[in-house]
Amino acid sequence: MKDGKVKNLAIAGGGTGGHIFPAMAIAMELQKIMPEIGIKYLGKKDSLEEKLVSKRDWQFIPIPARPLKRKLSLSNLLIPFTLMRGSRLTKAIIKDHQVEGLLGTGGYVSVPALMGARKARVRMFLQEQNSFPGIATRLFAKHAALCFLAYPQAKKYLASESNFFEVGNPLRPDFDIAKKEEGIKFFELDPNKKTLLIFGGSQGAAALNQKVKDNLGAFKKDGNVQIIWQAGKYNFDDYKTVFENSGVPGVILEFIDRMEMAYAAADLAFCRSGALSLSELAAVGLPSLLVPFPYAAEDHQYHNAKVYDEAGAAKVIRQAELEDFDLYDYVSKLFGDPERLKNMSEAARSLADLKASEKIAKKIIEVLKW
Repeated sequence: MKDGKVKNLAIAGGGTGGHIFPAMAIAMELQKIMPEIGIKYLGKKDSLEEKLVSKRDWQFIPIPARPLKRKLSLSNLLIPFTLMRGSRLTKAIIKDHQVEGLLGTGGYVSVPALMGARKARVRMFLQEQNSFPGIATRLFAKHAALCFLAYPQAKKYLASESNFFEVGNPLRPDFDIAKKEEGIKFFELDPNKKTLLIFGGSQGAAALNQKVKDNLGAFKKDGNVQIIWQAGKYNFDDYKTVFENSGVPGVILEFIDRMEMAYAAADLAFCRSGALSLSELAAVGLPSLLVPFPYAAEDHQYHNAKVYDEAGAAKVIRQAELEDFDLYDYVSKLFGDPERLKNMSEAARSLADLKASEKIAKKIIEVLKW
């Protein structure tokens, strides 16, 4: 180490990729700036965060954590005991590993970790991906050295004495931006047709899939639209058969490994509105038709989507309204209006922050005086 001083940072965030990928992106940027920084990643045992973090050279340390069930559940009665255990263990980890700060990126696993960090009296940092902040951010914002907000709208839900730093959402560590011709070639599409990209997360989205299925006949009759459809694993064979029989040009996949190519090829996305997806749509300047997942915690996907709608980058449709929404009519009219598409694309790009991870990492280093 340059000055002989131990530089260890703990990170806690888990449950979904939306909490884990920003944490990983920030950790990678921290070590890019200062390779001597040691990352101690706190998460639940046998979790998605453990699986993803184990591929890096960081130390993963399991701590007790339990999700809050939104419905009545006996499991919720055990949460206070789990929090106390997780908090005590985090405090011990901070002492044993000479950790100087802890970054929480959300998810239930971050709550006991932040409790432990507060007891250990080390600097705490929060990174909030959503316009309506999660429970961990609402609980600890006023105690954090810095609270990194992707959306300024989140401030009104947090203690006014909190120290805010407005910065975009970190992109996935492996995120890349491709050229349109590369995407068209990758999926073997027609460069003279407009491309609709459909995705609903790795598992797909039944409501979106059904809507696309119901509109295939109209898209076929139109003849000017091609589709990249990530349908997910559930009922994939049925969707695949229907799509192939429809005669609509394009491709249907369970999962898209090269999302940068899909973004590049697309003229419009029809998708959910998770924070990670929205950040990527903004980064590539892709207009979108957003259907927020109605069961997301605190309906945060809707709050996120509204920011993009109000900026002119997207149109938001509630899932309950989707059955009566004319998908083909909206898509065909938008594809026939290149000026509007261009304006939506520019509006999306205005919401992007390609340097978010770097800005956050530099601020953490500055506050910790590394």
